[in-house]
Order: sequence, then C-alpha cells, then structure tokens
Amino acid sequence: MPDVGPLDFGPIQKDELDRDIEKVRSILSESIKSLEPNGVDLIKNVQELLLTDQPSERTRETMEVFLQRVSSLSNQDALNISRTLSHFLNLANVTEQHHQARSVRSQEENLKYSCDDALRSLVEAGVEPDRIYRAITEQSIELVLTAHPTQMMRRTLIAKNNAIGEALGDLDNPSLARHDRADAEEQLRREISGSWLTDEIRRKKPTPEEEAQGGFSILEQNIWNTMPKLMRVLDRATLKYTGKRLPVSFANIRFGSWCGGDRDGNDNVTHEVTRQVCNFSRWIAASLFYREIDALLFELSMCKKTQKLSEAASQANDRRTGHKPRSILTLYKEFREGIPEREAYRIILAEVRDKMLLTKKHYEDLIANQTPSEDEVYERAQEVIDPLMLCYESLVEVGAIDVANGRLIDIIRRLHCFGLTLSRLDLRQESTRHTEVLDAITTYLGLGSYAKWSEEERVTFLVRELESKRPLIPSDLPCNARVQEVIDTFKMASSLPAESLGAYVISMCQQPSDILAVELLQKALGSKSPQRVVPLFEMIDDLERSPTTMAQLFSIPWYKQRINGQQEIMLGYSDSAKDAGRLTSAWSLYKAQEILTALAEKNNVKLTLFHGRGGSVGRGGAPTYLAIQSQPGGSINGRLRVTEQGEMITAHYGQPGIAFRTLEVYTTATLQQTLLPPAPPCQKWREIMDILSTTASKKYRSIVRENPNFVRYFRASTPERELAHLNIGSRPQKRSVSGGIESLRAIPWIFSFTQTRLILPAWLGVADALQEAIDRGHGQDMREMYEQWPFFQTTIDLVEMVLMKADPAIASRYNELLVPFELQPLGKQLIELLNQTVNSILALTKHNTLQQDNKLLQHFVAIRRAYMDPINYIQAEVLRRLRSQHVDAMDPLLIDILIITINGIAAGMRNTG
Repeated sequence: MPDVGPLDFGPIQKDELDRDIEKVRSILSESIKSLEPNGVDLIKNVQELLLTDQPSERTRETMEVFLQRVSSLSNQDALNISRTLSHFLNLANVTEQHHQARSVRSQEENLKYSCDDALRSLVEAGVEPDRIYRAITEQSIELVLTAHPTQMMRRTLIAKNNAIGEALGDLDNPSLARHDRADAEEQLRREISGSWLTDEIRRKKPTPEEEAQGGFSILEQNIWNTMPKLMRVLDRATLKYTGKRLPVSFANIRFGSWCGGDRDGNDNVTHEVTRQVCNFSRWIAASLFYREIDALLFELSMCKKTQKLSEAASQANDRRTGHKPRSILTLYKEFREGIPEREAYRIILAEVRDKMLLTKKHYEDLIANQTPSEDEVYERAQEVIDPLMLCYESLVEVGAIDVANGRLIDIIRRLHCFGLTLSRLDLRQESTRHTEVLDAITTYLGLGSYAKWSEEERVTFLVRELESKRPLIPSDLPCNARVQEVIDTFKMASSLPAESLGAYVISMCQQPSDILAVELLQKALGSKSPQRVVPLFEMIDDLERSPTTMAQLFSIPWYKQRINGQQEIMLGYSDSAKDAGRLTSAWSLYKAQEILTALAEKNNVKLTLFHGRGGSVGRGGAPTYLAIQSQPGGSINGRLRVTEQGEMITAHYGQPGIAFRTLEVYTTATLQQTLLPPAPPCQKWREIMDILSTTASKKYRSIVRENPNFVRYFRASTPERELAHLNIGSRPQKRSVSGGIESLRAIPWIFSFTQTRLILPAWLGVADALQEAIDRGHGQDMREMYEQWPFFQTTIDLVEMVLMKADPAIASRYNELLVPFELQPLGKQLIELLNQTVNSILALTKHNTLQQDNKLLQHFVAIRRAYMDPINYIQAEVLRRLRSQHVDAMDPLLIDILIITINGIAAGMRNTG
C-alpha cells in the first residue's frame, strides 16, 4: 500500500485501473492453470481463501471457516497458495505504478506540483520572477541511494515487472497497429508466465558489491535518461515564467550512494570492497558517456564553426596523428582515412570519445585486478566538460542554437549531474571505531589512553594535532584487525580520485571530538582532498545535544576555517523513532532543525540538512511533497540531501514515468518550501507539542523499554527471529550479537511489526498523548493545529495512513498462535491501544473513516486486502509449525513458505522498513 495520494500523482481512472488489474490477474490464473499439473485446483483453492476487502464485513462464522481452512492446509498447498497470492499483489503494484505514470503523462502541465504548476503558483503568490530564477539555479538536491535491507524482491523479478509495465504502456496506445498490439499482448503473457516460473527467493545473501550494482542499475536504466528530460521541462517552465533559460551547466539534482561505503555495523564492507565499488561506478559512467559522445560525434557533422573551435580542432588533430594510443582501434570505416579537417566538431569529439574509451578500459582492468595501461584517462568531469562547452559555444555563435540544445547540452548537464562517477560514494562508520584507532595511537606513543580522556582533553589533543605539521601515525603501529581496517579505509580513500567520494558520515555522533577525530585521521593518513565530515545525530539525547555540539565546533578557529562556510548535518529518523516513538522523534527533529538553522545563520554558515528517512512512517517515510513541505521554514533554503532506501528506490525510480515524477516533485517542493516557507508555530502550539511529545515518549518507553516482558513478546509475536532466512542484505540485523531492543537495528524492528499488521512503532503513544492534551483543555487547539500547521497535519495524517494498513484481527491471530499464554495479555493490551489510537485520530481529524479524503489510497488498500490478508493468516500458521520443530531439523519447505509470505506481505504493504 504505497504512501501516495493526490499530492504526488494525478487522479487515476479507477475503472481503467481495475480493468488492467483484472487483466493481469486473469493472465496469471490462466498461466498457472497451463503451467502447473494441479493448476486448476490451485486457482480454485486460492479463490476459496479470498476474503472480502472490508474487514468489517467478515462475520464470525465466515472467519471460523476460513481459519479452519488455513490450519488444515498441507505445507505444499500453503506454498502454492502463498505464491499465487504474492504474485497477484506484485502484479497489482506494477499495474498501479503504470497508471500513476500514465496519470502524469495525461495531465502534463495541469498536474498539481508539476514544474509549470509550481512556477505559476509562485508568480500568482507575488514572488518576483528574478527571485524564482535565482532559487531554481541555486537549488541543490542530492538523493542518496542506500543498501538498507528492505527490498524483498529479486532484481530479476524487478526487471520482469518493468517489462510488464512496458507492455501495459504499449497497450495503452490507441494508435498501436494491430500486429504491434498482438506483440504487446504476447509480451505481457510471456513476462507474467516467466515471473511465475522464476524462483522469487534469494538463495544467498547479496554481497555489498551486488547491492551497489542494484543501485547503479536504477541510475543507468531509468534516471540517466530521465534527468535531461526533467531539465528540459523545467527549462521551458522557467523561460515561460521568468523570461530566462536555465544555464547550460544547470543540474539541480545529483546522486550519492551508501552501497559499498556504509560500513557501520557491517564488516562485509571492507576498504577493498569500497575501492572496487568506486571503480565499478566509474566504469559504468565511462561506458554511458562513451556511448553518448560516440552518438554525438555522428550528429555534429556541420562545418560552420568559430575560429576558436577551428584552432582547438587543429591541435586535437595534431595530437591524434602524433600519438595514437595502442588501446584505440579504428572502429568506423567512415573515418578510416581520418576525419575531414572541415569537420572540427567531430575532430574534437573523436579525441574525447577515444579518451573515454581508454578510461572505460582503465577501470575494466582495475575491476579485474589487472594492471591498467599507462594511457591518460579522465578523472574529473570538468576535463570532459571543457571541450564540449567549446563545441556548444561555437554552435551558438554560428547560429545553430537548436543543434547545441540537443544531445550536446544533455551530455553537458549529465556531466554536471552524474560526474564521472554516476553517484558519489559516502563512507559511513560508527564514532567508537575512530576512538579505537586514536586510542591505539596515543597508547603506543606513550601519551595515555585516548578512550579514557575527557571530552576537553580529546578536543585539545585533536586540534593541536590538526594544526601540527608533524606526522602522527608511526608506520610500525601495532594494532588489531578492527583498527587496521579503519586505517586502511582512510588510506584507500586518500588514493581515490577526489570526485569518487562524497561525505564521511559519523553514526552515533555525540560530541565535537567525534567529528574532529575523523578530520585528524584524514589528515594523518594522507588525504589531499579530504571528504566533508558529516555528523549523524540519531538518538533523542543526541538530537537535543546537537546544537551544543555544533556551537562548540563553530567556536574552534581551525574548524571554522576548514568548513569554509559550509556545514552538512545528518538527522536520523529511524533510531530516534525506535528510541522514543514516532511522535516524539518527529517533534525532536523539528526543533533540532530550527535551532541548527538559526545557529548556522548566526555563524555565517550555509547549512545542508541530510535527512536519513526510511520508507515506512516509523522510519520517517512520507510522500515526497508532504515530507518537504512539513519541514520548519528556512531549514531547507534550497539545499536538501535525503536518503532513498531499500524498496523505495524501486517504488520511486523503477519506471521512467515514476522516476520523472519523483524528481519533479523533489524539485518543485524544495522550490516552494524555499520561497514560500511555512510560518513558524505560535508559542501555544509549541507548548502543546511538548505535552504531546513528553506523554507519547513516556507511554512508548513504559512498554518498549520498561516492561520486562516486551522483548519476549516482540520476538514471539513477530517473525523477527526468522528474518535471518531472508538474505535481503549484506549487513547483520543487529549492531551487536546480544542485547534487547536497543541492539536491534531500526529496520527489522519496523519490518517485523509491519509483517504482523500491528505496525506498533508508528503509533504507540499517540492515543495517550492526544488524550492528555484534551484533558488539559487543548482539544480545539489541536484541531486548529491540524488545519493550519503543515508539520502537525502531516504527522497526524501519516499516523492515520499507518492505521489504515494495520489490522487488529490479524495481529490478534499472531498473538493467539505464537505468543506464550502468560504474555498474551500484553498482546491484547497493545491491540486495544491500536483500536484506541484509531478512535483518537478519527476524533481529531473529524473523519468517519481512516484516510477519508484520500480516495486513491483507499482504493489501493481495498484492492490488496483480499489477497494480502490470507497471506498473513498463512504466515502465522507457518510460524507456528516452524517453531514446533527443532532448530536443526526445520523443514526447508516451511522456510520457503515463510519467505514467500514475507515477500507477499511486503508487496501488499509496499513500504516495509
């Protein structure tokens, strides 16, 4: 069930959506009947297990019969039925995405929050055109793809889903020739049948390199071609409403990655893995740019040129004839005798193309662990931009601006967007790992134990060493493997081309020395172009201390000079929510952003906030437009960095039309938040939020942290213990092998409760908080907050959306089948709290039903319930059977059923972790 609505996409024709869902469902049914020996019986069994999409219409008698059927299923029948239902849900997702993309195409300029709509609304609101233009050209958005393990689907099946979407798109074309329509119909049947015959289970864990390749494939297949299209659409809207065209070098969105760089709690990400991922990203980028420049070389056949270009072409020709690298082969018979001297553009581009081919070959050799040739290769994007700009300026000067603004400008803008790395790789490591390294150094040098020093002593030592020119780390430093790996990582980073890397993110950052430690290690281990160091404030206490931490850093002259007026700070949505609950997390993040923004302004520092959001509401997920508009006014100011995690990467960028809309909404929402920021809340609203936050956190922690039975209940009632079978990520579920909830990562914490449909982390504490505010006489005030304050409205609406996906009856079934008798009262208490939260939210919003105004989401949910709910009941039964077996003698078939049910529920819920 996607977190979408009329904000991110245009209105969908429900009749046409239902028609296409029925079409793909029918094709799947017919495929199963023909491909499986018992296919007819299987479809009949599935139909008998389908439930009405309205839980309120399920009678007690109906449910008793249904539960008896589920409990009596053989393991093989449970497997086949779960597979069928799971495939139905995946096909429903593909069809919905197709119709979302279709709604964007059909609405075009009239679509809400499109480039045209956003600029028109800004002009109508009285914003000066020059101010709009300046805000667009100064806009800086970076989307960071992460390898967080929430993408359940194999890349093979994602590719097949994309092919199904393409076939549906072809069939939408009314002018399609009869034979072409027949081809599209055959492709649709072929891909659906192929999906059914494909193993949907990952049989081994992905390596970090494979995770990185998944991110690269999205960039290469969809975003690569979408970005030039977006910039053209934005350019036309900008010209229409401001009278100016965007600069040739314009690129408001760039891409980063954590895939292969995030080593926090994941020892599989070594320095060699990171090096290879960087090599691979440069190889892909070189391959893509080689293809584009090769095509451009044939397009720019014109002879009219400026004197400047003519001279540059002459010099290039001399270089080409005087030194022809052995790696280059003459590929085209048209140029076997050389490019004619009059065709200066081709001469320039041939040199660029050949050097790009050498660059591609260079990284192929490095990936294969072979010694590359000594031929000169590209390292910086500007090296490629310069000759292309020479061609562009010449074309414009001779009057061929339409030619210049074709493929040539697309390549130039891609270079500004993707660089020669496709995406810059962030490194992330936990702060204590840097402390271990410095402790080993100071102990060996006889300076004492860094780990035992006070914060003041650490800062004094770090600043002194940062200002010193003498080497700090002896070459013969004795250290353990953990320390050596951190040292090797810094050495590796210093050896890479500077544009390969983005930020160095410090997780569990708590004090100034955590940031200064990384700065010192970069300096001591030879970095000539050190990465910007980004503190990640995650826990509630860390968020509350963050302004003090940054104020202390800004007061250090060395640090102030180092950052040169630019500071990036990452905010952790997941761990803060796991720490104190979603409501408290949201308010703490809001206040931290306000204070940090004011602090940066006071110190003349441009602040970029890096939002570490997940896909689910419990980890900060929200529709893109709402997420940006609900930030404090002034906190974005044209600069935004945000993670795109797990299954949301496919949901946001898996199809070209969806990718375009996602990038467009990021652009327009950031623009509107910058130029028309929401007003700050009044003091009374702040005080009410403090009451809500304190009460919600107290309730949340009283259950999650203080109830001695909660951890046992959590592990009994959810599939948390069985998630190890999933093979969905390279990193472990836990930061440490022992411990309770605090040792568990936020993703399996959310994921597990999402599977059981309790989704507790997203709403626990909300009902108590709202009731406390009402008891204090703030009922009407909260109603005004909901109607007038974007932050509060979004917070409540997202809780409401989660509650719509939750299901008390299904959660009760897990409680009855899996939880020890003595813990079942706790489960019943939590389910009753879920019901209370539903009533509290409906009372506040004045809605009769959850998400009353979001008809699109209601329709999506209704489509899925009939297929997803039976999977939940089967999963609960399968968990019961699995846990009755000895851990060393588990039936592999039961494990397969469990994985398939997890896949199916994930497909139905859409945002899993």
